[in-house]
Amino acid sequence: MRRVMPPQRLRIHRGASAPWCELGPGPEGLTLGPVPLPEGAWSAPWPRVALSVASPYPTAGLSVAAGGAMVLGRLPGVVQAIVLPDLSQAFDRRPPGLVAALGAGRANAAVLCADDGWRAVVLPSLGDRLSDLGPGPVAISASGRLIAVFDEDRTVVVPLGGGAPVAEYPGAVDALAFAGERLWLAAGGVVGPADAHEHGWGAHVQQLVAAAAADRVLALHADHQISRLGSDEAQCTWTPVLPDVRAISLSDDGEWATLATPDAVAVVRASDGAVAVYLRGASSIALGAHLRIVVGGAWGMALIVPVEETA
Repeated sequence: MRRVMPPQRLRIHRGASAPWCELGPGPEGLTLGPVPLPEGAWSAPWPRVALSVASPYPTAGLSVAAGGAMVLGRLPGVVQAIVLPDLSQAFDRRPPGLVAALGAGRANAAVLCADDGWRAVVLPSLGDRLSDLGPGPVAISASGRLIAVFDEDRTVVVPLGGGAPVAEYPGAVDALAFAGERLWLAAGGVVGPADAHEHGWGAHVQQLVAAAAADRVLALHADHQISRLGSDEAQCTWTPVLPDVRAISLSDDGEWATLATPDAVAVVRASDGAVAVYLRGASSIALGAHLRIVVGGAWGMALIVPVEETA
């Protein structure tokens, strides 16, 4: 782990923009400029947005932690603990072969995957709490207290502090996610809570994410469809307006989803995919507290906020 001194901020233009925009250089620094929605998109109500701060930390992936007060920024071989709202980097860590970093939605904890498999860490120091968790899949609960690990032919739930497993579920899985403290499993096209017989069906699941404060999950399927499921509501499935979606996430309450592609990101309504914010010029996105949006790319990362928060 390495403590990092804060760098000089990137210059930004703070003028408000429509929520369908492009991030790029301008005379006053990074600027949001309006662009049309992608063809075929339909919109959800959302206020105008503006840049709040930007930092020169390149990122290939973002994940929220600590109730939206922190994000993890990831590059191949590097993970950064970034504190909001000023986007200051507290620590970084460089485990060989780092490929994934997932924060606990409401706690100072995370799980990382590198050449030696998954490990659980505390934030912001990124120091180990549990290591040698294997190749996974792995998930961490919103409170950071529980870790679910797939091990050969079963999924085992263990406390972050160590000790005996608190639950076991037989069978192979493709993905795991905790909706709050409730574990959901995906195997092939079957998605459902580990402790119930309620399931949704679809194509093979490539990614499963969950809300920190609601029993809702979002599944990205191999046929490019996205499904939102919850124990108390019917499954809804929709086609994302952005092609080549590589990463998804859910807001704390499960109402909004983020989509990330190699050259554009979006915030969409989780129930039907209606676009709230569409941004070209970024390749990673995370939705923090109070609808703050962190976006990133090879150029660094920036915080975008509803206009009323910039006064």
